[in-house]
Amino acid sequence: MKLANKHCLELFFSFVILLFLYNCRSSSAKFYYDDRIVKTDYEKKAEEIYLNDIPKEYQKTDKDVLLIFSGSAFKGKTIVINNRDSISFKSEAGESGCYGTTFRKINKSENKIKLSVEGKKDIIIPFIQKYDYIDVGDATKAKWGVGYSKILPSYFCM
Repeated sequence: MKLANKHCLELFFSFVILLFLYNCRSSSAKFYYDDRIVKTDYEKKAEEIYLNDIPKEYQKTDKDVLLIFSGSAFKGKTIVINNRDSISFKSEAGESGCYGTTFRKINKSENKIKLSVEGKKDIIIPFIQKYDYIDVGDATKAKWGVGYSKILPSYFCM
């Protein structure tokens, strides 16, 4: 009789372990990294607005990387790019309540970008070959927030 009970216990614990592992698999499947290259309708509209609103000399080509700065992250401050170009941001929101976004194209031949702004440690952002758009904003008051993208990110109000 003892032998039968031992097999029942082993079978029961094996079932419990399999059930536990199945539940772990199903909950972890909800989290994933989305590395997509197909634009949504919203992103197509944002790109159309970008192409219509930005003068041709500031539009990105295949030889450039486009930096996108969040106006709300840098309100009232000036960013210095590679110790020679600077961008000043409004300290007040526009009529829509947005601070806007600012674009700068940088030639890929420079290989990296150095950014400086008051209140933050300077940062050097390397270019990654497969990404053509770099979104720059705040992570915290003292740290930078940097995101790489293959397609133009869609921002209507920042």
